[in-house]
Amino acid sequence: MKEQNKYDQMPSGLFDRLQRILPLADKVAEDIVYEETEVLEKIMPRMFEVMQSVAKFSCDYVRRGRFGGQFSFPD
Repeated sequence: MKEQNKYDQMPSGLFDRLQRILPLADKVAEDIVYEETEVLEKIMPRMFEVMQSVAKFSCDYVRRGRFGGQFSFPD
């Protein structure tokens, strides 16, 4: 019986500890998101420039045809 009582109290103890660390976890998560956002703010404009350049090249390539105009598509 004593052993069972010990195991019955475990969820309550875990819940108490979880309640104490949750505010810290929220703060850590907030800091991580903020730091990642700063990095993304620097990277995103360049990434869009590269994507636009690749898209323009691909479209021009398809318009001209793979072998110098052999398979041209109307605009």
